[in-house]
Amino acid sequence: MKRLVRWLLPAGFRGQVAGILLLGLALSQVLAAVLYMVLLPQWQRVPRPDVAVSRVAMVVRLLEAVPAADRARFAGLWGAPDFRLQYLASPDAVPHPQFGAADPTLRRQLITKLARQPAQVQVHGAGPHESTDSKHITVLLNGGGLIQVVTPVGLAVRIGLLEQMATVAFLLFATGGLWVWLTWTVNHPLERFARTAERVGIDVHAAPLPERGPAQLQRAIRAFNEMQIRLQRLLKDRTLMLGAISHDLGTPLTRLRLRVETDRAAGDKSKMLADIEAMHTMLTSAQSFIRGVDDAEARAIVDLDSLLQTVCDLVWDLGGDVAYGTATHSRYHCKPQAMLRALTNIVANAAKYGKSATVSLQEMRGLGFVIEVQDEGPGIPDIEKAKVFEPFYRTDAARETDQQGMGLGLSIARSIILAHGGTIELRDRQPRGLIVHIFLPASSAGSSPVAA
Repeated sequence: MKRLVRWLLPAGFRGQVAGILLLGLALSQVLAAVLYMVLLPQWQRVPRPDVAVSRVAMVVRLLEAVPAADRARFAGLWGAPDFRLQYLASPDAVPHPQFGAADPTLRRQLITKLARQPAQVQVHGAGPHESTDSKHITVLLNGGGLIQVVTPVGLAVRIGLLEQMATVAFLLFATGGLWVWLTWTVNHPLERFARTAERVGIDVHAAPLPERGPAQLQRAIRAFNEMQIRLQRLLKDRTLMLGAISHDLGTPLTRLRLRVETDRAAGDKSKMLADIEAMHTMLTSAQSFIRGVDDAEARAIVDLDSLLQTVCDLVWDLGGDVAYGTATHSRYHCKPQAMLRALTNIVANAAKYGKSATVSLQEMRGLGFVIEVQDEGPGIPDIEKAKVFEPFYRTDAARETDQQGMGLGLSIARSIILAHGGTIELRDRQPRGLIVHIFLPASSAGSSPVAA
């Protein structure tokens, strides 16, 4: 049932608003059709008082316009089942004793319409064997004679009190139902989204918002949840970075203090310079990490193939064993220097810790680009695959291979790739080694690749 409702109901804002408007129009048409079909036959049989008065007045004026000798013949031409007309030459005719009670309201209308004396017009109700709507109308004609008309006359207001109350109740119910639907399907998700956004401004670790509502709102909620996750990751990375800097700077600072306090500064000058160089390296790495996250570089269209070839050449010049796959000419909208830094860090890590690196680029039509960097190193255990992207985290193999590394290369690369809307993950390579899988989407917030 839910699937049928989802299939029938439009998903977007425009579709839902249009659906609500169409439903309102359909309900109003249904109401009009019900009133028309139920009450129209009776309306057709029973004319309103003003219509009956106009018809009687027209006949009176036509008969008064012809000679008295021809009035009887002309009166016969106007007779009908619902308008029985009889012309009497004798002006002394009086209503039949079996006529019903007088109708002063209709009589006043006829007197006003015909501009006659009250004595010239008589209106009575139906007889005992006639319809309750029938009226007996007697009008004295100028020039002699009179006419008697028997015709049904309905109410001036066709919809009675019960029908009016039912119509008002239906309209209130339909309008209220449409308002509730519009509020629940469109406005309520927006209010929930606004409250969640305000709460995240206070507590970034608040629970993510469920993806409900129109399609456009679901897309906004999905982007908002992703932004919240990135904010959480950013805060976590900054906290780890500050903690790591505080911890790592403590050791060389302590050594420097001891040397100065024990008057060994002159003899241990080279060691003090090494400690200062280590602290400088830490601060430079931290600045590089921050620049990789908060880079204000302008975006431009670059050739990913040329960019990867440049990365491979840089790593090769530094002594790394790098091989690049088949060239694939492709254009991508990104921050060139930031992307160059991210890819260089990844390829350099593969060449340094994995003995050699093989880089490949593949274009996925309409989806984006896939970059894979494979090495032949010892790989990374599954439990550490997520940790290596954290700032200042280094595996045991990395500590043994490079004592000067700070563990920020992959963190910087991940931050840059995520800022472009992409993903990066580590996969095992058979029979040994590691594969860094990078996906850069063709359409995402913050990146817009253009196929050549």
